[in-house]
Amino acid sequence: MAFHPFDVSVPFVLLLALVVRLLSLPLLRRAQGAFRARSSAMVAGTGAGTAGPLPGAVVAELAACAVFGALLVALLTEIPGIGLGLRMPAAFADLSGLQREMHLRNGAAQLELWLVAAPALALWLLLGHLARRRLLTVGMPAAVAEDGRLRRGGLVRFWLLAVLGVAVLPVGVVLAGVAFQAVALVSARRLPALTGPAAVIVFPPRPEPVPAAAPTAPATAPTAPATAPTAPATAPASATPVPPPAPPGPAAVRVPHQPLHGHEPRGIGGYRLLGRIGAGGMGTVYLAQREGAATQVALKTINLDLLDDPDLLRRFRREAEVLAMVPGAYTARVLDTGVDAGRPFLAMELLDGRPLDAHLRELGPLRAPEALRALALALAVALSGVHRLGLVHRDLKPANVMLTSAGPRLLDFGIAALVDGTRLTATGAGPGTLTYMAPEQFGDEPVGTAADVWAWACCVVCAAHGSSPFAATSTGGVIRRIVDTGPEPSALAAVRALDPALAAVVTRALTPDPSDRPTDGAALLALLTDAPQEDVRAEITRGWSTLRR
Repeated sequence: MAFHPFDVSVPFVLLLALVVRLLSLPLLRRAQGAFRARSSAMVAGTGAGTAGPLPGAVVAELAACAVFGALLVALLTEIPGIGLGLRMPAAFADLSGLQREMHLRNGAAQLELWLVAAPALALWLLLGHLARRRLLTVGMPAAVAEDGRLRRGGLVRFWLLAVLGVAVLPVGVVLAGVAFQAVALVSARRLPALTGPAAVIVFPPRPEPVPAAAPTAPATAPTAPATAPTAPATAPASATPVPPPAPPGPAAVRVPHQPLHGHEPRGIGGYRLLGRIGAGGMGTVYLAQREGAATQVALKTINLDLLDDPDLLRRFRREAEVLAMVPGAYTARVLDTGVDAGRPFLAMELLDGRPLDAHLRELGPLRAPEALRALALALAVALSGVHRLGLVHRDLKPANVMLTSAGPRLLDFGIAALVDGTRLTATGAGPGTLTYMAPEQFGDEPVGTAADVWAWACCVVCAAHGSSPFAATSTGGVIRRIVDTGPEPSALAAVRALDPALAAVVTRALTPDPSDRPTDGAALLALLTDAPQEDVRAEITRGWSTLRR
């Protein structure tokens, strides 16, 4: 049996490429993370888009691949008769050397070359497509994979690689590309979920005035047994145009939503899904309606690819029961919980508006002192109800504060906190978001309700200043500010310029020693005001009417 150079050269090239790719794996993962962040930011409207410059990590990865390809071409060219230095079509290849080495007749050398090259090219293109698809789907907002610009970019990339593989690149480089793409596919499956502002792409509604008749809708009354603040609503006894402090029922809220994709369910747990409000790397929020009922809800559920984690499901079910007890005063009410075919869900009150971080990006910091104080009071009221149950939110930040037409709402006790590892927990466990974390969260000390008070102060400062008082250019810089140098003076000055009395409470809430801060939401509220509960709600309503939308 004749000896074929392909018998040795194919495994040699594959092994060489695999070793090089594994050695450069950190570069690959950085490039993949940068590509995901850029794609998500582009879809969310916060990035430069396809016309913007490529991230440095992506450029470095492309340059490294080009250098390796050039070196491999030089190596294959120097090895006589290896065959893999030839390009695929006969018109571009001198096959005489291959014929002599393999003792093949006319035409047989070309056939032998294609038997290696054609499957290699097909596999290279397939693995590249799957790796790119994984990058845009696993742990990413659903809207990213459906974006038309990214799809067109993927098609252009596919055909460019096909042309290069057929007409330009030697067979050995294509084989090396197979090894590179196989590693990239495995790496894409293991990337962590995207976090930060680009991690959840929600299509926010345009703020609309709430109809005066909405608070009287009788259909919402049976769904609000735990909303004490809504009971003394003044709308029935007052003709003032200011909306009541508690938001209208879900049936009165109109929230923009996207059509369901073909692979998405049409119903979960007895709820008919009407559309998709938004999606994150780990969960999706649907506009839903209970079968036989008129009330619409926001139904949150975990993505299907996370259902294999029994601990995640167990914690979700346990915490869903606890969340149903959280008071409805300036929080989103949990109306129903359950599991459908192994998939847990939460049916929550449907809210209009947008998160505080989105408001700050689009309109800048709050400029009305009354609106800033209303935000601070509402969050303090919400924390007092949460802390009364012996719970710590652990992830209070602008992304978890919804600015609705009826007032601020503290959100993300459920899916977003759970899947990011910052779930609502009993005192003494769980991480948070770095720039809103209290000093005790970096050590071994027990973490209690005072950590939420610290995060409350950070959110108030962020609302007035535009960013956290502990924001810095690096992780180390953030931690140094939190545990050592203290908050940015200009950030505190922004609060002081709007409301000196509120700034004094914020400063105390940012005391490094937890024992020197207000102990919980109730103590915080007592520092802010000594007015009766009804007067506090009225002040929040008046102040909120000054918010620029």
